[in-house]
Amino acid sequence: MVKYIKDKFHIILLIITASFILYGMIDENLWVKKMLKNPKYTIGEATTDWHQKNNNGVGTDYKYWVNNKVYFKTTNFSYKKGDKFLIIFDSIKPKNVKVLGIYSIENYLIDLKVPEKGWKYQDVPFNIDSATIKKYLQDWNVEPFEYIQK
Repeated sequence: MVKYIKDKFHIILLIITASFILYGMIDENLWVKKMLKNPKYTIGEATTDWHQKNNNGVGTDYKYWVNNKVYFKTTNFSYKKGDKFLIIFDSIKPKNVKVLGIYSIENYLIDLKVPEKGWKYQDVPFNIDSATIKKYLQDWNVEPFEYIQK
């Protein structure tokens, strides 16, 4: 048995790696579908400039608030510290979130009051399109390494 494992180690390793990748894709797709069932919207704020994150790639750290709780995440979008942007989150699990980099909200930030539980789709105070958002999130899932830089 040990000899068989040693002889087939590269195949076993390949199968395990492919399984993890497949699981990751399925899991990501499932939580995006769940998020689209219970979507809410809020504003995220960059807490850092675009930077190298140790050995985990690059990104911008940001925070957002839901139900008086602050959440911290990192996005692949390039923002400067203090920039604000629209995000979509799952109202059931607010830690499940995506930055909606397809929308520029800079012109809407004056006197903008975000409800503590976030906006429902129809309450967002500027124009967004649910079909565009759905396609954007589905495309993001299919091509996770492609992103739009500001």
